[in-house]
Amino acid sequence: MEDKIYPKILIIGQPFNKKSGGGITISNLFEGWPKDRIAVASNLNLYSDLDTSVCEKLYQLGYNGKLHPFPINIFLHKIKIGNLIFENKDNKKVTEGGGEAEAGKFKKIYKHLSSVLRFLGLFNFLYKLIITPDFEKWVDDYNPDIIYSQLSSLEYIRFVAEMHTRFKKPVAIHIMDDWPTSINKPSLLYYSQKHSVDKEFRELIDRSPILMSICQAMSDEYQLRYNKHFVPFHNPIAINKWLPFSKTRWEINGVFKVLYTGRIGKANGKSILFFASIINTMNLSGKNIELDIYTPDGDTQEASSINRMKGVNIKNTVPHEKMPALLSSYDLLFLPLDFDREGIRFAQFSMPTKASEYMISGTPILVYADKKTALAKYATSDKWAYTVTENNKMVLTLALNELYSDISLRKQLAEKAREIVIKNEDAVVIRERFRKNFIIS
Repeated sequence: MEDKIYPKILIIGQPFNKKSGGGITISNLFEGWPKDRIAVASNLNLYSDLDTSVCEKLYQLGYNGKLHPFPINIFLHKIKIGNLIFENKDNKKVTEGGGEAEAGKFKKIYKHLSSVLRFLGLFNFLYKLIITPDFEKWVDDYNPDIIYSQLSSLEYIRFVAEMHTRFKKPVAIHIMDDWPTSINKPSLLYYSQKHSVDKEFRELIDRSPILMSICQAMSDEYQLRYNKHFVPFHNPIAINKWLPFSKTRWEINGVFKVLYTGRIGKANGKSILFFASIINTMNLSGKNIELDIYTPDGDTQEASSINRMKGVNIKNTVPHEKMPALLSSYDLLFLPLDFDREGIRFAQFSMPTKASEYMISGTPILVYADKKTALAKYATSDKWAYTVTENNKMVLTLALNELYSDISLRKQLAEKAREIVIKNEDAVVIRERFRKNFIIS
């Protein structure tokens, strides 16, 4: 049997974890890759929420006082940068210097200062990721074949471009959301920075032999926009791990239990709040419905407002390995995107990581998203979810009532979703295709 080729990958930016969409996706795509042929360098905090089952070679990037001018360096969020190593016993993360991550002493000031500098258009000039001598040696010692990144900011575009120039390694780009059109916020240099993002992103993809997207709709759009072929890779499903938990009975036992899992905020926060208000109204009128929201954003003001509504409960996230049992224990899964212009622009060509996990659960899904989004188009065309594409209280209420009262509809939707995800998102098949995509002839 022919030996499989696994190029040595250096991931810049998104670390492996089981909480964020990007982290879950790459954890599932790179699972089975030899650990000595994969490494991560990131300015996200690597000292928490890390999935070490896939990768253990890590470098904490960041800002520090030696690299940035006074008085900026006073307010930086201080994380000890450098190579991370692991103790053999319990895999506890420690730096070579033996220290843990340090929280910045001026966290609130740093946050406000960042907002001001972004508005003035100065952030990307003062806060830069820099290839230090220590990091350069770390990369040379590892000697990757390919640099992989999900990018998502002008800072990362520039850093990955500099990495390509410095180390002469090919770049693989994997786009999760349509951030090239949505990352620029109102500022004094808005149009200048918008031009910089577009220009520098185009220059980088021109030099990148491996281009990937999160779904086919994004690949189609980027073919038109950039005249480049992006190969779609979404979050795959380990069928053997999920299928044993998949629901096979759809009766309701007293309370109609609805579930949402994930972040509350960018691109979905308004729709979650709107849906929670409908649940509240229906309960006040005599219905018996519960909406449980498992989220890492439970301490936000938005979550606090939602939690006060009748029948709505904000809960802490559960470990990802418990997700198969959790999803199948509910009567309905809610999958929303926002209808406002900013939300649509950000998520129009994206596919939520949780979509494939919802589909394999055997629990029927309610998709609530604008008809222009890839999510709504996919759910509508393949009929794997009850899809509401109007931002309308009456329409969404009627959808809930229909799903509540019609067991045959719930069964039909659930079985269709499971059939499609088994056919299209089998991790065994997707991972092999993903591996081959990194082999440059």
